[in-house]
Amino acid sequence: MKISKYLIIIFLGLLFSCSKDDVVVDDTNSVQKVVADIGGVVLTFDDDYVEDWKKADTKLRDYSWKATFCICRIGIMNRDRMHTLQDFQNYGHEIAGHGANHVNTLDYIATNGFQKFYEDEITPMMAKMNANGLNVTSFAYPYGVRSNLTDEQLFKTFSVLRATTYGAYIPENQSCYYSRSKVVFGLGIDDNYAHFSMPYILDLLAYANSQHKILILYSHKPVEVVTENYQTKMENLVSICNYVKQNHMRFYTLSDLSKIKG
Repeated sequence: MKISKYLIIIFLGLLFSCSKDDVVVDDTNSVQKVVADIGGVVLTFDDDYVEDWKKADTKLRDYSWKATFCICRIGIMNRDRMHTLQDFQNYGHEIAGHGANHVNTLDYIATNGFQKFYEDEITPMMAKMNANGLNVTSFAYPYGVRSNLTDEQLFKTFSVLRATTYGAYIPENQSCYYSRSKVVFGLGIDDNYAHFSMPYILDLLAYANSQHKILILYSHKPVEVVTENYQTKMENLVSICNYVKQNHMRFYTLSDLSKIKG
């Protein structure tokens, strides 16, 4: 009888000591309607560099990574590329929208109106993705250009919207951390950005780790050797993924953010 009482006491102690901030995950490392208390990173990749992403994925799966691939020009994507995107999704990566034709959202709306923007950029993109079994709930603004009005309208279709931010501010002043808003701001890690350096990115990761924050980054084309703008060195992606793994942080997708309470 005494043993039973002790077991009950231990059980109750464990039950009430579990923080409401605990992250519960399944076998694919996805977040399930909880508040995150583990620092991590959202790695996003823009445009349509599918073959290059596939090469990166082959190397980075050693780190059990997850990424969000924000796709534009899906209407002209061939079968092999589409199969790769489906494989990404099956593995646990996220496929997000980036516009049918990668237009500047505000410029296009100023000339044609929001309805025309939606008909030209969102409707055909979503139709193609749905027809190919791609479950799209997030959208990355081309060029990072947005407004409160576009946010309001696009939230009728998407649960998370990603824009961009710039500048090498001290970590606590950066806006590239998830802040309980469904409009998030990614910091570019392509080699051509003036704010970019690996020591700086590692500082941001260290801050995310210590403060239990989620750092949001974006890239375009991963390469072994940078030859032009909008390319990210593969070794830098390896460094980021290695830091996350070695420090027991977590890889999140954009859609994961919509499932986080609080």
